[in-house]
Amino acid sequence: MSFIALIPARKGSTRLKNKNFKLLNGKPLIFYSIKAAQKCRYISETHVFSDSKRINDYGVKLGAINKIRRPKHISLASTTMHETVNYFVNKLNLKKSKFKYLILLQPTSPQRTFKDLEKACEKFLKNKKADALVSSFELKNIYPNKLMFSDGKYLYLNKNKNFKINTNCFYRNGPSILITKIKNIRRKNIYENGKIINFTMNKNKSIDINTIGDFNKLIKNF
Repeated sequence: MSFIALIPARKGSTRLKNKNFKLLNGKPLIFYSIKAAQKCRYISETHVFSDSKRINDYGVKLGAINKIRRPKHISLASTTMHETVNYFVNKLNLKKSKFKYLILLQPTSPQRTFKDLEKACEKFLKNKKADALVSSFELKNIYPNKLMFSDGKYLYLNKNKNFKINTNCFYRNGPSILITKIKNIRRKNIYENGKIINFTMNKNKSIDINTIGDFNKLIKNF
């Protein structure tokens, strides 16, 4: 298949220290993303990309690939995911490789299974015009006339009517799954431009782990 999976894992997590090795049912958080990717029949290679030797070595031990270590200058708290993915793609010269699609799997979404990945890949492949796929969960019972926005100081109403009565609202869950065409990846774009399709997941399977509160919530739903 033409899919390559990238699992980026920065060691310097700020809100939840060493979260990639936080134990969930006796396994490090990153274990679940690696195993889901390896079981997905559409993914040919699973790459772990970290500035931590411990994380990279652990990924290799599980059968993942680690060809390059993530440099410090794209391992900062201010580093965007766009910069990280673009660096990885350029360093491995993926735009001239056999791979057409990159699947970004963040370790902070351990509830995502290989079956979710396969369904997402199948949906993406069926839509020939799609540039990217992003996972989300639906926000239900949204009343546009009650929406209010903040400029940091004051609230203001939804006066411009951007949100209609029949608007379907979805909240990006990380995203837990992101698929994009490799040829479109740039330093400031992974999926924002082009035709983006939605992959809806259950809200209970969409916990994105960034804080101890998120982790404790996950334990109850795992």
